[in-house]
Amino acid sequence: MSSFAFKHRSTAHIGNKVSHAKNRSKRPFKFNLHTVTVLIEGQKRKMRVPSGVLKMLKKSGMTTHWKKPE
Repeated sequence: MSSFAFKHRSTAHIGNKVSHAKNRSKRPFKFNLHTVTVLIEGQKRKMRVPSGVLKMLKKSGMTTHWKKPE
């Protein structure tokens, strides 16, 4: 089976955690991951993908739980 990859950022954003007293400390903004079943080369695979990639998968019709209306 050949390798299959999606294009998305590999690191999350870094921002500030702000307390009530306005103290600032660094924190990561993690990805919004979803578990989705994808058809790859005729085989079903479960993957954890970010919401942006999930939107792309839905548009292309690669997910098993949603089909494009015709």
